[in-house]
Amino acid sequence: MKSNAPLFNIKNPEQLEIYNRLHSVIWVFNIDEHRFWWANNAAIKFWEKQSLADFLSVDLSDDSEVVRERLKEIFQTATIGEKLEENWTVYPDGKPKMVMVTFTPVILEKNKKGLLIEASPQLKEELDPRAKRILEAVRYTPLIISTFSNTGMMIAQNPAAAKLYGSGEKQDTMLQSRYTDPLVVETLLNLGDEQQRFATDIQVQTRTGQRWHTLNAEAGRDPVTGDKVIIITEEDITERANTQQQLQQLNATLEQRVAARTEELSEAIRLATEANKAKTDFLATMSHELRTPLNAIIGFSEMLSSGLYGPTTEKQAVTICDINRSGRYLLEQINDLLDASTIDRGELNLFESNFSLSSTFDYCATIFEMEAKRKNQNLRFIMPPQDMKIHADEHRFTQIVTNLISNALKYTPNEGSVTVSAELTKASEVSINVADTGIGIAEDHLEVVTQAFTQIDISSSFVSGKGVGLGLYITSSLLKAHQGSLLLEPNNDRGLTARAILPASRLV
Repeated sequence: MKSNAPLFNIKNPEQLEIYNRLHSVIWVFNIDEHRFWWANNAAIKFWEKQSLADFLSVDLSDDSEVVRERLKEIFQTATIGEKLEENWTVYPDGKPKMVMVTFTPVILEKNKKGLLIEASPQLKEELDPRAKRILEAVRYTPLIISTFSNTGMMIAQNPAAAKLYGSGEKQDTMLQSRYTDPLVVETLLNLGDEQQRFATDIQVQTRTGQRWHTLNAEAGRDPVTGDKVIIITEEDITERANTQQQLQQLNATLEQRVAARTEELSEAIRLATEANKAKTDFLATMSHELRTPLNAIIGFSEMLSSGLYGPTTEKQAVTICDINRSGRYLLEQINDLLDASTIDRGELNLFESNFSLSSTFDYCATIFEMEAKRKNQNLRFIMPPQDMKIHADEHRFTQIVTNLISNALKYTPNEGSVTVSAELTKASEVSINVADTGIGIAEDHLEVVTQAFTQIDISSSFVSGKGVGLGLYITSSLLKAHQGSLLLEPNNDRGLTARAILPASRLV
């Protein structure tokens, strides 16, 4: 292992006056400030300057980052005792000149890093312009380019390779020490005999640690000796290789994670289904259990009101009437719960037949007439010119219409109006429309009011007994069972229009 050699300290330019006697081109470069620091007379002439001051005033701000980094790398490499000789192209007065340069690291004033550079200009043009440009491109490319003899000894490398692997003192870096995979080394050494090209991804040890490179190699000839050589080009693909490795690891575990997640979701669905079934069964059981005593309460209150057990006082009659009305209201809620549990269990059965819409409307007019009169509401039924007959479950269809009318009357103030009509749509569908002048429903609530146990917060003096939020859910579900749908449309002025739509196939 090489140790750092003591560096030559230059306190002031006068120490270098001895170099003015030489014909060699020598100058000193300040790396930290990236500027010329001193030059002998031969260098001043080489750079086509009139004086040392003229030479030191050269502006190097346009130098690329590659040049700056390479000079720092040369200083670091030369500091550990490695002699560096390289072909460089410099530009005196903007004109390119190819030179062989030798670098010696020095310490300048104020501990600045510097390089003492001795240049040997090429006295004749040995390369044509195209070759020069290719050589310059090889110098600055980030690709790592190296040439090895057929025995594995390094012959040449570009600055990118020198920066990554280092420059051997006698350029004796062997191919076998750079690439540790014996199969790759064997393939490279036999390249000229067995094949012309070879490519692989390989892990290499560099000055910055282990890296992944794409290696491309081919057999060639040394332009100096004519001997067979191995020309190797490398590209750093560490980031891409790391990403691919992460993807492979992710893919390896993805199936397992998906299976585990699927099992978790299946278990969650199973638990949710069981919980929903338990809730539905509980509602159905409780509904049956509660209806029996409620029917008894309603029946006994009606017998008391009829005087079957003797006369009652006026106050007793009012109380009995309240008991009967409250019992019927509670029975309606329990019936809704029972219907909802039946729908949730998928046990809703339809008993279909042909019946007239007019009979349904007549029944609804009878049962809601007294309720509308109590609130001074105008309840109207409008039939189409010709009576319609439909094929459906008459009991469930009547339940649909009564639910819509009941809702409309409940949320319409005193002296308001509710209009019930039937019509055929352009698609020959049957539409039962219940339009009211009530408080309506905000548009952002229209999609949720048909969900089970959903209620909209309403603060109105005329609304009482809002129920448990199942009326529109049951209505919508019953319509779906008939292949129909429920549409809720806010009126332009006020109120709401509920449309119970049955498909054309239901029209007789």
